[in-house]
Amino acid sequence: MKKRDITPLLLPILLLSAVSCSKDSKIETIESVKFSASYADGAQTKSTAAFTMSNKSTIYGYTSGAILSSATPMAGLPLEATATAAGILTPASSVYLPKGLYDFYSVSLNNSSSPAINFTSGTSDQLSNGNDYLWAKAVNIAEGGTASFSYKHRAVLVQVNVAAGTGVTNLSVQDIKIDKPTAGSTSKMNLADGIIGSATAIGSTVESMGGSGNSRSSIILPLSSLPLKVEIYVNATIGGNNVTNKKYSATIPAQQYSGGTKYSVNFTISATALTFTGAQIEDWTSSTITPPPITEN
Repeated sequence: MKKRDITPLLLPILLLSAVSCSKDSKIETIESVKFSASYADGAQTKSTAAFTMSNKSTIYGYTSGAILSSATPMAGLPLEATATAAGILTPASSVYLPKGLYDFYSVSLNNSSSPAINFTSGTSDQLSNGNDYLWAKAVNIAEGGTASFSYKHRAVLVQVNVAAGTGVTNLSVQDIKIDKPTAGSTSKMNLADGIIGSATAIGSTVESMGGSGNSRSSIILPLSSLPLKVEIYVNATIGGNNVTNKKYSATIPAQQYSGGTKYSVNFTISATALTFTGAQIEDWTSSTITPPPITEN
């Protein structure tokens, strides 16, 4: 019997099979979510708006539109991230998510320390004075996309400025002390909007403000409408007389201290008195301060 060569008949079938296998074995590339960071207008403390290199933050992620009081974070989140270059925020591990849209939230202390803030049902543990709490969100981010965080201040900055007036020379501010809020059950952050609830009480003693020179500042928690005591200690030549560690006292009238606001209070020391010379708001949001009565010790 004559043998028939069937190779030409099998070749098209083999080629089709190879193409089919190639399609079936194709692996779809899955990209990790990328993160960028900057300061919102007025929040930067440097000449650039890029998030400061080496700053740390914590990133939280949920399905898009989730109600944080009842939602569960995505697997692998929250996690810590570090600003490794201008505008680049690098998480401790890559974030891979299933196909879909996601909302991301982030908090930072605006420094290289881990925020270490625990959120339960979208509400933080009790916060404290002295921390520059930053908050940001990026919503409706697709898997493998880029979440861009624009951080905003959520605490309060109070600055006291002292200037020399008529008859005063060689002014050197030694210390400025101020009341600070007492953190309470309301002093917590809502992760959904970053708002920190207002404290409702003041500490029993005044505390030194940070910095040096004739301007000092303190970061405090938001505060309900309460007065703040201020004590200013100076060395100077006043009316031709040298004074050392001379104390002046004032009480800033009760008012609301809102998160994200910088309150600047200005005083001028003259040969006869310490006078309030106005208040101004810089960099953060606007507010006003009513002139306080001044006493000299």
